[in-house]
Amino acid sequence: MIPTAATVTALVVLAATAVPAAATPAPPHGQPDAAHCPTSAFPQPRLAPAGDTTSRLGTHVSYPRPARAPLRALAARLRISPCDTAAGPYDLVHYRQWNNAARSGVTVREVVRWRGDDRSGGQLATQHPAGVVPITDDWWRPGDLHQLGPIGPFTRTDVLRQDLGINEPSPADLTEVLANLAHLSTWYSPRRDGRAAALKVLADLSPLTYYPRVVDRSGRPGIAVAATSNGLRALLILHPDTGHVLAYESAHLDPSGWRVQTYLLYLAHSHANRRWWEPATLPQPAPPPRPLHPRPQQHWLLTTPLPCHTTTTQGDTP
Repeated sequence: MIPTAATVTALVVLAATAVPAAATPAPPHGQPDAAHCPTSAFPQPRLAPAGDTTSRLGTHVSYPRPARAPLRALAARLRISPCDTAAGPYDLVHYRQWNNAARSGVTVREVVRWRGDDRSGGQLATQHPAGVVPITDDWWRPGDLHQLGPIGPFTRTDVLRQDLGINEPSPADLTEVLANLAHLSTWYSPRRDGRAAALKVLADLSPLTYYPRVVDRSGRPGIAVAATSNGLRALLILHPDTGHVLAYESAHLDPSGWRVQTYLLYLAHSHANRRWWEPATLPQPAPPPRPLHPRPQQHWLLTTPLPCHTTTTQGDTP
């Protein structure tokens, strides 16, 4: 079972307590979204405070081995999660993102996102420190999410390989492949078959490294796959039974060890019948430009022709 799959209401309340300066608003009173996983069986994640210095340290890993065999074994025995049975046209993703910039320090984003197969969706996002705009909201009509393809990548292996940036016979940089999968996981909540397909694609990549036990920042145990390139390490933490993406970490190597650049903690991957909120007034598309057709001239400009001039020179006869 997935300890990430709590109701969005509970998750956002949890987010508000962990990051007080960047609280995401709760859903409208009396309008709960019923298409979320049950919460009774899931412990509340223990989130690292935004200012915790340990957020700069890379995830501890041990007992490395080649990833092909364990990933194929996981794909073969993959379990269905409670979120797989949740109905609704929207993929629901709730995640927290740490960014460690050298100059500005640690910033944290909290995002709740909805995505429909018609490329519609919505998003509520906060940031700590809050900055000028503490809460931003986005709303996309069908077709507005142009950056997402018309075909879900977890429904077709060829589309998934293309979106992951895998070139035949093998990708040039596996860290980019894991980063691309982490990005897709901020938009999509793949069901069991889609997760199994992703595991099989990862299993075919070499030399990915597998770690049998890793703990994410919320205290959830999982497995991990990692790739290193040019002093960078990409680490993807997966649920050991269902294959859900729990976390992603990008770190660089310095004399003291792995230092985190970006960390994504996925608090929920589920499905929803609707978004919490809609714009007060639906934006109307801009009217098409009026067609231009040639028309007869309405006014004629009449001018008097200039008189002819002759010039004479001395000695000439006019």
